[in-house]
Amino acid sequence: MPRKKGKGESIKNKEENNKGHENKKKSQKKAKLSDEEFNNFVTSISNEIIDRFGLDLINLSPNDIKDLVEEIITSIVESRVTKPSEESLMKKFVNLKDQFMKAVAARLIERDEIDSRDRVEFIIAYAPEFAGKAAPKLYKIVKKINAPDLIENLRQLWNNYGNRTPIRCPVCGFNSVMPDMNCIVCGAILDEKDIKKDINLKDQLVNLRKIYNNSLLEEIVNSGYIIYDGEIKPPSLQEKDKISIKLHLSKEEKSILLNLLRRNV
Repeated sequence: MPRKKGKGESIKNKEENNKGHENKKKSQKKAKLSDEEFNNFVTSISNEIIDRFGLDLINLSPNDIKDLVEEIITSIVESRVTKPSEESLMKKFVNLKDQFMKAVAARLIERDEIDSRDRVEFIIAYAPEFAGKAAPKLYKIVKKINAPDLIENLRQLWNNYGNRTPIRCPVCGFNSVMPDMNCIVCGAILDEKDIKKDINLKDQLVNLRKIYNNSLLEEIVNSGYIIYDGEIKPPSLQEKDKISIKLHLSKEEKSILLNLLRRNV
């Protein structure tokens, strides 16, 4: 008489069957494309993308994008149960065009492979946030290839995505001056005279009467300097969490404030 299976044994057999079924499913998922099929897809799709996406216009070859194509095909294949066709893979790339082009732009920046106006324009168009963050690098390239009309595009992207400061550089026009008076975009080493001229300090001092009371104007005169963070401020109003610079006043600049105070005595 056959032995009746116990409850524990039945559960164990069921678990083993489930594990076998799961392992079978996993092996099916992994064994979708042979190495030859995979490599053929990568080569064929890389060739088609270069032409179809216009990447030949920025002098890229299929070999330049093969690693990206491999990554995306691998991701697509791993998410499918059935073996994909080349046509279905290409449709995925078309749907992912913007993301793919952004990835290409990021690679160009990372690898310092930006040597033409076309590539700078490509990065600005498809990866504006990357272009903004990389403005210091792109600015130097734009100057080198003599494409000054692209500088304004970079300024706007720097303001939106870069490490913008409140203080404008009089050399490159970017808001990129740090407290040490160095510009982090063009690399200019500035002095106080450069900033004073750029912000028309004397004219702004005349207008301080409309902004500050006598005690704050006296504070500026007595301290001998102003804080500039995009606005002129007495030392006591300096914001610690805001980038700013200290501008020392000349005798002529102090006299402007003293004249304002005398008129209100």
